[in-house]
Amino acid sequence: MNRREFIQCAALLSAGASVVPKSWSLNPEQSEFLAARGAYIDDHTATFFTTVDRGAITVASEQIIPRTDSPGAIDAGVPRFIELMVSDWLTSAERMHFMAGLAQCQLRAGGDLAELAKADQLTLLQKIEDEAGGAAWFDFANTLRLWDPSAPFICQLKELTVLGFMLSKLGSLEFLRANPMGRFDGDFPLAENDGAYTRDRLIRYLAREAAE
Repeated sequence: MNRREFIQCAALLSAGASVVPKSWSLNPEQSEFLAARGAYIDDHTATFFTTVDRGAITVASEQIIPRTDSPGAIDAGVPRFIELMVSDWLTSAERMHFMAGLAQCQLRAGGDLAELAKADQLTLLQKIEDEAGGAAWFDFANTLRLWDPSAPFICQLKELTVLGFMLSKLGSLEFLRANPMGRFDGDFPLAENDGAYTRDRLIRYLAREAAE
């Protein structure tokens, strides 16, 4: 199992996700890994962060996905997801990188990001992101990553926040929609009379019928 596949499994376990995103094609090794750790989300308590750092992660994730007329990051359990990912699934080097970024953020906040007014929290996070704007994480069309261990802290924080939110029950029910046209796959082999580049057999069948 490569690093990307491992992080996919880690994210599903830490979010307690009941549905695997369609864009994630799990292989047998991943399925076996997940099956052996089915009780992870119930058995693990997030105790890695200090109370102050946990508060900072909580308000930062809520700034990224705030509660409006729909659920926010806190509602979806994102802070716990982030803590479990950092404590249990990142490598030592990745964990040090993330925590160093969090420490720097806290320092710039005067010691506790959660103690700042919400407007000041947002201003600081936006400034940190602006300063990281030259990172490869922001490259145009860079959407195929799942986890970039070298990305700046603010990028990793956003990645984990969005990932945790979309894998949560609240996030998936509120925002994810099935694509009725299937997923384009230009590398998928077609049968002689297939008329659609998709793995979805129904879409391929309908396209074939329309062509005939």
